[in-house]
Amino acid sequence: METASFSLPTGLQSYASAIYKGKWIFLAGRTNGLHDFSNIGNNFPPIFQNTTVYVIDPSTGITTSRSLKNSSAGLSQEQIDTLSVTASQFFQKGSTLYLVGGYGINTASGQMETKSTLTAINLKRLIRWVKKGKPSVKKAIRQIADPILQVTGGALFQNDDHHPFLLILGQNFTGLYRADSNGIYTKQIRSFWLNDNGKHLAIFPHQPSATLPDYRRRDLNVVPVMHRNQPGYVAFAGVFTLETGVWTVPIQIKPDGSSFEPTPSDPSTFKQAMNHYNCPVFGLYSVHSQDMYAVFPGGISYGFFSGGVFKTDSEIPFINQVTTIKIDKHSHYTQYLMDGEYPLITSTGSNPGNQLLFGAEAGFFPADNIPAFRNGVIQLDKLCTPVVIGYIVGGIMSTLPNTNLPTDSTASPYVFSVKLIPK
Repeated sequence: METASFSLPTGLQSYASAIYKGKWIFLAGRTNGLHDFSNIGNNFPPIFQNTTVYVIDPSTGITTSRSLKNSSAGLSQEQIDTLSVTASQFFQKGSTLYLVGGYGINTASGQMETKSTLTAINLKRLIRWVKKGKPSVKKAIRQIADPILQVTGGALFQNDDHHPFLLILGQNFTGLYRADSNGIYTKQIRSFWLNDNGKHLAIFPHQPSATLPDYRRRDLNVVPVMHRNQPGYVAFAGVFTLETGVWTVPIQIKPDGSSFEPTPSDPSTFKQAMNHYNCPVFGLYSVHSQDMYAVFPGGISYGFFSGGVFKTDSEIPFINQVTTIKIDKHSHYTQYLMDGEYPLITSTGSNPGNQLLFGAEAGFFPADNIPAFRNGVIQLDKLCTPVVIGYIVGGIMSTLPNTNLPTDSTASPYVFSVKLIPK
């Protein structure tokens, strides 16, 4: 990984994003670092909710932006609130970005809440507004609310029009966040059909999904995968167990929402050792060998290597180390430590001179013309020479592995290029 020649104009983490005609679109998320753990005040200050839409052309590095608070947006305060949440679930389908839920302020009541809104965003119109100020954002969005959508820290996917949308894990958190507080974890994979005719939205819940104790997870990585040349998903790790630890056993999910978790108590069951929190994960698959690879760059981790020795830390520190989990055609999982990691960049702000730690709540953007399957998994067999396969953008950058102080971290403006070197 190398630092790219361009960056975000400001740090941004836990955002929603899309790619349209080569342009990267960012909205929502937060502009500060790791939240506070205080028992006084709001640990997610609304002032740090991102209310700006950014459009970046990665070929030139040029960024265009416009605030949702601008009068040209034509939005109500309630709409701005739903479009500036943190840890929303989002999924791009063609020229439409669907944004669901997320945690943020209700300006009218002054209370923090998890939204129950689905917003369909016309990306072409949104980009036009960012660049020209017209037509309004109001004409680029349509919204609908439903209790099943009231989720934050999960994931949203749809395999194709013949399968329902899947709202995977996460929680419903209401009120002020505290270190010892918990939201209501969904503990399930919710499926629903969305009727979108371009003008109106309608939601039809699919068959109810069972709630399972080991599905008590949020802020995890849900990764599109290929298995025996068929698409699916794997939910990796996440937080928190009842003992405030990390989850380690992956959950295998089919496009229809049915799922399977291997028995955790079985000694032969794979348990993820590192990179347990949301990070810019990406997948590669070989049709030839039928091996799937999920790459986890940095983030927050229970396990890490120090001086060549594997260690663990129950405080779950920030790390720069990268691992890859291989899933073979027999569903055997193996995790490997990679040689590469984030570049050495030292802090010039808090804790000056300390190495910055990246990856938590960042996003991965595939490079143009990288061959991929329909679900976004990169076609590994078609990459025969060293090539930049994508970019890691934003996230939290921390000056310390372990910290409870908001001044020790901030949102990252950095963009890193990721090069694959076949061996």
